[in-house]
Order: sequence, then C-alpha cells, then structure tokens
Amino acid sequence: MLLLAFAMLSSGDMAVYSILGIGMFNSIMFSNIFTLSIAKLGNYTSQGSSLLVMAILGGAIMPLVQAAIADQIGVHHSFVLPLLCYIYIYILYFGMYCSKKLKNIEQTSVQAGH
Repeated sequence: MLLLAFAMLSSGDMAVYSILGIGMFNSIMFSNIFTLSIAKLGNYTSQGSSLLVMAILGGAIMPLVQAAIADQIGVHHSFVLPLLCYIYIYILYFGMYCSKKLKNIEQTSVQAGH
C-alpha cells in the first residue's frame, strides 16, 4: 500500500519503480496468502483453495475498471482503485492476524517443550 501511495504521489522513474515493486511483492505475497489460507482446513482444503484461485479473477477485471477511471480522472488518481482493493481485501489485516497466530503457536510450542 505504501508503494502504491508513493507511486500516486511521485512521477517518472520513481513511480515506475514503485509499480514494479508492487508486482514483485504481489507475486511473493500470493504464495504465502495461499498457504496460510488453506492451512488447517482439513476436508475443506480443496474448496478453500479453489475459492482462492477464483479470487484471482479480480486481477483480470480491476485493470479494465482502472483504465476506465484513468480515462476519466487521470492515471495518477486512478491508482486509488487498487489502493482501495488492497484495503478492502484486508491484506494488511490478514498479515497481522497470521503473524499474531504464528506467535501464539510458537509460544504454545515453547511452553509445551517442543
């Protein structure tokens, strides 16, 4: 979200590198989000993983919507759409939630002597 905000507030090479950074981090994040999301689903693992794969469809639709917004209000301002998408799908929340859960698991493991 910070790279996206920086891209919106800057121009030239810095904005381009910020957008490239977003793509790089998205590719890294997806594998982690996928793995953490299907962990401990048990019998529902196949359904959960199929829903996550279908969620990728947003990546095909949102660029078209952003392009329409860019035509109306400009490219820099059109990046508010992906910013809202990041906030809406709770990437930050999901990361903090999983971090908290992992800390609890680690503490429980240490207390149990593992």
